[in-house]
Amino acid sequence: MAETEPARVVVAKLPGLPETGLAPSFTPVVPPARATRVEAAAEVEVVEMLAQQTAFAGDPETRAVAVQLLNAGYTVREVCRRLRLRPHIVWAWAEEPAIKNAIDRGRELRRRSLGQELEDAANEAIGTLVVLMQDEATTPKDRLKAAELILDRCGLVEVATKASSTQELAVRVDVDFDERLARIVAAGRSSS
Repeated sequence: MAETEPARVVVAKLPGLPETGLAPSFTPVVPPARATRVEAAAEVEVVEMLAQQTAFAGDPETRAVAVQLLNAGYTVREVCRRLRLRPHIVWAWAEEPAIKNAIDRGRELRRRSLGQELEDAANEAIGTLVVLMQDEATTPKDRLKAAELILDRCGLVEVATKASSTQELAVRVDVDFDERLARIVAAGRSSS
């Protein structure tokens, strides 16, 4: 039987590692580089873009609908999709005061709407904490954590960033809380 040579693995030299003919004990995981290939627009595509731009350049009805949609909070991308326009057309219109104002009003409307959703979610989160804090089936540790979170968010115990009169109020509220807590604990012990 002929003697076979041991298999050699050829490994590319990694920076900082000596070059050996042996494979390293680990296989480096290097994600493939994402290459974005942008192809130049074909002549047909450029002609279509220019034809659409010319067709809608003087169309007051399409602009009016675009303004209404933008005022209603739609993004430029959504308006283009709904009106079957290329985005460059609406962005070219954005130089006009009516379109620019509509984009700004829509952006402000979306900001307020998202802010309201965040406020609603915060109210639900506080409600969840209150339910946890009051639920007898919840472990005492979790009830205490819920109570701490509520106090941390309510601003009554924050002393470091307030003026001296506010500091006195916060300390007084904190002392009142400690006294109430002591009474609750004492009442719980006496009833047991």
